[in-house]
Amino acid sequence: MRFFWKVYFSFTVLLLLAFGSFGTWMIQLTFEKSYQRVLKELERENRMFQLSFEMNLNTLDEIYQDDSMIPATAASITENLADSGSIFRIYNEEQQLLYENRNYQTFDDELRRTLEQQQIPCGYQLFRIEKNTYLLFACRSMIGSHVYYLENVQNISSIYAEREEYYDWYTIVMVVAVFIMTILIFIVTHMLTHSIASLSRTTKRFTRGNYDVRAVEKGRDEIAELARDFNNMADTISEKMEELTMQAKKQEDFTASFAHELKTPLTSIIGYADMLRSIDCSPEETLEAVNYIFHQGKRLESLSFKLLELIVSDKQDYAFRPLSLQKLLLEAVKLTEVKRAEKRIVLRMRMRDTMIIGEKDLLISVFTNLLDNARKAMEPGKTIYIRGRQYPSGYLLCVMDEGCGMEQKEISRITEAFYMVDKSRARKEGGAGLGMTLCSRILAIHEVRWKIFSLPGKGTSIALQFGNRKETKR
Repeated sequence: MRFFWKVYFSFTVLLLLAFGSFGTWMIQLTFEKSYQRVLKELERENRMFQLSFEMNLNTLDEIYQDDSMIPATAASITENLADSGSIFRIYNEEQQLLYENRNYQTFDDELRRTLEQQQIPCGYQLFRIEKNTYLLFACRSMIGSHVYYLENVQNISSIYAEREEYYDWYTIVMVVAVFIMTILIFIVTHMLTHSIASLSRTTKRFTRGNYDVRAVEKGRDEIAELARDFNNMADTISEKMEELTMQAKKQEDFTASFAHELKTPLTSIIGYADMLRSIDCSPEETLEAVNYIFHQGKRLESLSFKLLELIVSDKQDYAFRPLSLQKLLLEAVKLTEVKRAEKRIVLRMRMRDTMIIGEKDLLISVFTNLLDNARKAMEPGKTIYIRGRQYPSGYLLCVMDEGCGMEQKEISRITEAFYMVDKSRARKEGGAGLGMTLCSRILAIHEVRWKIFSLPGKGTSIALQFGNRKETKR
């Protein structure tokens, strides 16, 4: 059963139970009040009847206090109570009827026997004769040595008839009210479950592949909160799927780039080797071919070393120790000095030395890559600047060049494996597009925050912030 019908029938059943129970309770309460009112009136009449009866008999001499005086005495008393509409009767101790103001059907003597056996002064009993209901009130009275039972009976069928009339009236009102309320409940239930149905449709569309669909958020109730939770979940899933798609694309690009990087030097090596094997070449041609094979072999060797460093960078345990940042930079400067001299690149360094925690060879590899990339991006005669300064949050190191710069969209992809801003220049300089990927891995291991700032034609600046870290093992 759908949730809509569950809510609808639940509200309808609860309404019927509440309406029926409340109405029955009210009618029964009204009936009980009427019944108790008649009972009290009947008791009051009986008390007056008993009091008058005992006072009249007690004024007579004892010799006149016998059953023969009862009818006359009772008749004079009931004349004053004639307006009550009750039937008055008097019985003696032998249960013989001595007086009645109206000839009516004789009731059971069970109540009189109860008063006699239990020696209680008063009591009442309900009788049903044919379609009428009677209320009998009786008391036990002693006059001298004589015992009398005084009864008054009243027809209370009107109370029961009134209750039945109320039930009939209430049934009609209840049918009309329930009919109207079921329509209102249907409308309200539809309004309450409309958001759930809408959220269900949105969920189905999402599961069919429409990942841009979102639920409508209205109000601040639980359903609106559920819609917000669904939208947050959908956003998270979409982001994760985009990440997975990007990772898959990067993996494909990595494979394609790796295959291309291998294909070019291998084709050249195979071609020149086949030429040396099958053709008689001059010494100059042989030397040129051997040099080309040597350079392409060194390029493959460099590529394999870079890939190996990328693979093992996250899987080794490194001993981090205090190191002089200035000494690390000077060693990297020395390693890249020959290549810079070929292009007449000037390097200017101004910094105060500081101690950082890290692994020496990895950090030297980072600085070497940064300086080498700066050299590759610059025309001959330009300058590389290295600046360093201590701040409360850590040491800030900047490597700036006067190279060709990059577009903003290229900065976000610079750490992708085999990605090159200028492929022709990178291959001419012997690069494979793995240097910045390796740098990002090493800096992540050292928990160094870094950022690239670049403008086309203006140059590139790379800022590295070294925090205060304790000596650890990775």
